[in-house]
Amino acid sequence: MAEKERDRLLAYFAGIGSSVIFGLSFLFTKNALEYTNPMYFLSYRFSVAFVTISLLRALGVIKVRPYKSIFKDLLLLSLVQPVMYFIFENVGVSLSTSSEAGILLSTIPIFVLIFARVFLKERLAAPQVFSVLTALLGIVLITAGKGLSAGGSVLGPIILLGSTVSAAFYNILSRKASVRFKAWEITYHMMTMGFISFTLIAVVTSLIKGQFSFYILGLGTPQVAIAALYLGTLSSVGAFFLINFMLSKLEASRSTVFVYLSTVVSLLAGVVFRGERFGPLQVIGISLILLGVWGANALARRKTREESK
Repeated sequence: MAEKERDRLLAYFAGIGSSVIFGLSFLFTKNALEYTNPMYFLSYRFSVAFVTISLLRALGVIKVRPYKSIFKDLLLLSLVQPVMYFIFENVGVSLSTSSEAGILLSTIPIFVLIFARVFLKERLAAPQVFSVLTALLGIVLITAGKGLSAGGSVLGPIILLGSTVSAAFYNILSRKASVRFKAWEITYHMMTMGFISFTLIAVVTSLIKGQFSFYILGLGTPQVAIAALYLGTLSSVGAFFLINFMLSKLEASRSTVFVYLSTVVSLLAGVVFRGERFGPLQVIGISLILLGVWGANALARRKTREESK
């Protein structure tokens, strides 16, 4: 019992840690995209991530079974996240308004709840569903506080829906994979697939556009290099490892609500470092998100204990 409690506590810290890292990543991404193409930047990011995790493996810091032995079993997972998710997200965000993107991407936990029930047969306690919806309401209020924008394409939200489904499906696949694979093995495979896929896409795109030299030299820009280092090491390798670890210890339906903490961190970082507006609706929204994250875990855990008596 003590070991289970320790693992659960570590999983909570992993969820909070990944949320903080992802929340701050938006600052670095915004800065980098002022100087380079989104797809080129994904190539830089996952190149750094692949080099980082390969060094950790070479130095013996992490243990990963021979790549060929895990390739087939983790192929679908690594295609769903990061490849499909980031492609859908980049294209969808470019064709959508900021409010549409914020609200649609915040529905990921809703899809996770559905998929966890269908594919993992997880029991969904009423407090979990209520808490996720509470946090979702917080996202809607924060988005409304920033101002609802208009003028997006009809295609944008449809493509963004693909990113939300991809992210939710990744939670399910990672949870299932954790039975047979360590969190580092899953993370290593994801970074390798991201590196191969996005670098190939970036090279082909740059050649077609006649921008190959711009692509190659892009990482030499300080703002791009700093962002790639942060996102490639902490946000890709670090945060995805924390998520994979969390999913190995917590049910997907309980862990997914930590996604909302990233919005809180991102909002506060924007206020502190970029001077963005912070009004009453944002305060209420943050309160609802924190309440939802607490409720999805504490209340659901209490209900599970009562049912087991």
